[in-house]
Amino acid sequence: MFDLKRLIGVKSYSFRAITDNRSCAEAILSCGSTAVDLSGVHVDYDRPETWQDVIKSYTDNGIVIAGIGVVGARPDSAWNRRFFEFARMAGSELISVTFQPQEWEKTTASLEQLSSEYDILTAIHNHGGYNWLGNSTILDYVFSRTSCRIGLCLDTAWCIQTEMENPAEWLDKFGSRTYGIHFKDFVWSRDGKHADTVVGDGALKLADVLEKFKSLETIRSAAVEYEGDNAVEATRLSIQNILSLY
Repeated sequence: MFDLKRLIGVKSYSFRAITDNRSCAEAILSCGSTAVDLSGVHVDYDRPETWQDVIKSYTDNGIVIAGIGVVGARPDSAWNRRFFEFARMAGSELISVTFQPQEWEKTTASLEQLSSEYDILTAIHNHGGYNWLGNSTILDYVFSRTSCRIGLCLDTAWCIQTEMENPAEWLDKFGSRTYGIHFKDFVWSRDGKHADTVVGDGALKLADVLEKFKSLETIRSAAVEYEGDNAVEATRLSIQNILSLY
């Protein structure tokens, strides 16, 4: 079972304004976390000569790079292989992905082959109602036509944003195909616009999600994501909220 108290991480995209990786690592530590789900703003997949320095920025500070992503996969194995090469070097067990509907079968076939070759799982990130992979019907369809090398990286806020979807119900529905989670929360204004808030302070029924989360044995990465202002403090409070209920 995933040790959330020890390995609750931070989505590094939350700290995208902190471009230096060692400074990003220090910010993560200040939030009470020792794990990161590394985003593309902090690693250049086209410059493998820089990868070791990126990785050392975190590992030298005792931070586990539990996952990477969300990466844009393509029906092109050479393109996709870069992500697996970095993940292997970083010791990551999960790559969160998104991809276009065009030739999606070829894309997922490439991901399955590379996932098996590198023994690193891949997980589709749901990105809200505007994204074709953002609803449970399509995800269920894709999962029914792919192997367990491909699963779900549940973004809790984007799940809620689809209006008729519930993160806790998704954890029931997809169960052992759930490999990652981004703890994220939204509030809505009267005109229907959403904004990030501290996890547990918005629409997310955090206690319900955590109760389902406890039963999962397939999680490889769990990270807090916050894209608003004062990200370090909001992330610290989010982690505090999560662990107080866990």
